[in-house]
Amino acid sequence: MKKKLPGRAAHRAFSPLRNYQMDTTNFKKAAVALHLLIREKEMRLLLIKRTAYNGVHSRQIAFPGGKYDPGDLDLEYTARRESLEEVGMPMNQGEFIGELSQVLIPVSSFSVTPFVFVHKEYPQFVKEDREVQEVLDCNLNELDTFKFKTFQNVRARKGTIINGVPGIDYEGHFIWGATALILHEFNTILKMISIKKRNKP
Repeated sequence: MKKKLPGRAAHRAFSPLRNYQMDTTNFKKAAVALHLLIREKEMRLLLIKRTAYNGVHSRQIAFPGGKYDPGDLDLEYTARRESLEEVGMPMNQGEFIGELSQVLIPVSSFSVTPFVFVHKEYPQFVKEDREVQEVLDCNLNELDTFKFKTFQNVRARKGTIINGVPGIDYEGHFIWGATALILHEFNTILKMISIKKRNKP
């Protein structure tokens, strides 16, 4: 993540029709957190399922995160603050190791920056019931966007059905949209690192 990121090349695999020429003048800044923990040689990743509400991201699988607040020091602070508010992740826990490419979400007019944190241990989660229906402590291998890519019809805004949406199915949860884009870029980076290690003399 210190070098050039896959960015749009990775994003397109899970959003082939995305328009990158959109006007982002009125887009709001936001940040999400990828919280990672290596436990018993297994990499874990934290996701949440949002509650049902009158909005475009109702019931979707997401990373902890949200809108930038004018009082936030920066977007990394936003990601940490939202993680505290949504799942009880202490703001001083987790080593920041880098950020991923910005993702534009036209349906809600957000420009989202993902931040990656590595933890020695996760705290006891305390979910915010108004926003979070479920906290998912996932095995990252089971979120492999290269192995498990699939397509589903998705009920979107105002009941509209979108056919053949790319995503992955994790324990009955369909992960799609911005979350899938971010997850695929992260998996792409891990794959690049793995290939580089194998080819190293």
